[in-house]
Amino acid sequence: MRQMAPESADFILTDPPYLVNYRDRSNRTIQNDANAAWLKPAMREAYRVLKQDRVAIMFYGWTRVDAFFEAWKEAGFQPVGHLVFQKQYSSKRRFFHYQHEQAYLLAKGHPPMPKQPLSDVIAMPYSLSGSAHAKQHLLWDRPPLQELEHLQTRAVQRRSKPYGQVEPSP
Repeated sequence: MRQMAPESADFILTDPPYLVNYRDRSNRTIQNDANAAWLKPAMREAYRVLKQDRVAIMFYGWTRVDAFFEAWKEAGFQPVGHLVFQKQYSSKRRFFHYQHEQAYLLAKGHPPMPKQPLSDVIAMPYSLSGSAHAKQHLLWDRPPLQELEHLQTRAVQRRSKPYGQVEPSP
């Protein structure tokens, strides 16, 4: 983001490391998931590149919501909504069956209110992967981009020029 011009992004959607030191069944890890040093600088950059009166959707790890909230607030973001994405399976079982992902809708300035707000609970699409191991589990493709694209479109509806599509990162 450092190479991006200030206030050059119409919308931000990010699913960063959750700061939970994640390891999958093959013992693979996610870069920067055990260290929060990147979080505040990254949120300051996100705030810098987001245009005034726009929104960002940022996923977070619920066990580290305090660190994410602190970074968002220090950067200047204001929480204006919370999204829950329902999964069809439990990613973890402890006190509950954990069957959701979550994200905050964060505002820079005062974005316009949508004429037709979306639900704050959205079903997550799934597909089966090609590997024999993965066929035993449904995998989340990506955030439901159609729903999120509608949110982005509604958030900038009072603007007159067209904006780009919401696209998943690889």
